[in-house]
Amino acid sequence: MSALTDLAHAIDAASDAGDESLLRELADRCERCLRSATGEERVLLRYYQSNTHGAIVASRQSDAAYAWNWEQPDGTPNILLLRQAIGEPAFEATSPTVRCQIRTNLANRLSALGRPVAANEQWMRVLDAIPGFAKALASRAEGLAYYARTLYDRGHACVLLAAALSSFNAALDDKAIWESGDRESVVPSLMQQRKKIVAFLDRVGYDHDLDLDRWSLGSTARERSYRTWCLRERLFLNPLNDAYTATIAATDVLHLPDHTYGIEERPRFPAYYNLMKQEYVSARYRLYQALHEEDPEFVMRHVLMLGNDEEQSLGHYTEELRAAFRSAYSIFDKVGLFLNDYFRVGLNPRAVTFRRIWSERSQDGVFEIREILRRQHNWPLRGLYFLSRDLFDPAFKEVSEPDAEDLANLRQQLEHRFLSFRSTVSGENTATHRFISAEEFEHRALRLLKMAREALLYLSLAMHREETLGKELSKDVGGATLSTQARPMECFRRR
Repeated sequence: MSALTDLAHAIDAASDAGDESLLRELADRCERCLRSATGEERVLLRYYQSNTHGAIVASRQSDAAYAWNWEQPDGTPNILLLRQAIGEPAFEATSPTVRCQIRTNLANRLSALGRPVAANEQWMRVLDAIPGFAKALASRAEGLAYYARTLYDRGHACVLLAAALSSFNAALDDKAIWESGDRESVVPSLMQQRKKIVAFLDRVGYDHDLDLDRWSLGSTARERSYRTWCLRERLFLNPLNDAYTATIAATDVLHLPDHTYGIEERPRFPAYYNLMKQEYVSARYRLYQALHEEDPEFVMRHVLMLGNDEEQSLGHYTEELRAAFRSAYSIFDKVGLFLNDYFRVGLNPRAVTFRRIWSERSQDGVFEIREILRRQHNWPLRGLYFLSRDLFDPAFKEVSEPDAEDLANLRQQLEHRFLSFRSTVSGENTATHRFISAEEFEHRALRLLKMAREALLYLSLAMHREETLGKELSKDVGGATLSTQARPMECFRRR
């Protein structure tokens, strides 16, 4: 480990010096070391390598053009490497502090790129592991405050700001766990941000004693169980569910903001959004049924099955799983169609996919972000773009999610091949027939559903930004305007 420690210190020194050339050399050195590394060493090397890219991003944040660069040549590999570190088999055996540092760095980078929903999931995983982890508390506070400024609903924005205030208070508490020297360097900024939120909430008369759990979850045990699961998994189309699992968030209240049409235009966007919401909610309930409810006995009664493998799972619940996965995946391309129409991108609807809406091929054959989108200083819209990078398309090899291609392959198998669930999975996959454990498929279906929720949230918020509403709230809270890059806390380094 001494060689790894030396490498980590070298990366820290290059980061402090802002030496981009040396940082890139050290990133290559990490890559070479990965060829022979095993176990925890692989986790640490991916972590250290991610820090080289993170340091380059941090050193250029004062350059507005770089900060708003949609390509993010260092931001994307930074995310990919952190996710690869988390995906290493030895990750859970790594020290809790290092695991929390990795997840906090990932959350901060996702938030900076316009993905507060995905960021919050990582911050909460850190705080579940170490409740007083100060940088996660502080970063989550900043992220929630910025998220609040993107909302079209002023009341919801205030409730999110109250959640941000609670996180600021926890970060500033004497019991918070800080890295050596970090507290003194960031506390003044945190106190200033906290002060502005307190002043704003006082000015609008926010009730800090509001009972967030006073809303009903339904009249039957079945409905209450379903809605409790949705709250716990943060699946409601409601920004408040990213801050709370209290019943105040147990509605799918999010829709489109006020918007305008030309005299000759028909008001079509609410209809588009209604259809996507309906598909999402149905996919969500199907997944819940598959995970929590018994198959109706009569569905498979008198259904003849020949030569069935005893380890193969068959039944109505497996079809509910498949349907949930398909429906969740299909939402993304519909979001692409919405963007094509709303932003007047001009693509033939037949050519639109969620991954392809963003880029066009230049004269020299290179894919570049479309000018009509690239010029947008729209944080949620950029979040949608980086969410699309978590999905695989053969035309775009670069992704920021290690499992992106496998998710796409699963969809292909569901739609056009054979996919079977088995209690144990052996090496029997063929081009025609793939086997996967039901547990693994359930995990992937839930992750895909959460990504679909993200897409619907960001779509509404991006439209709100485009319609130029909410500027007064952003100014009142005293933060950056919506056209300013979100800048979460500096990433963790080795130290």
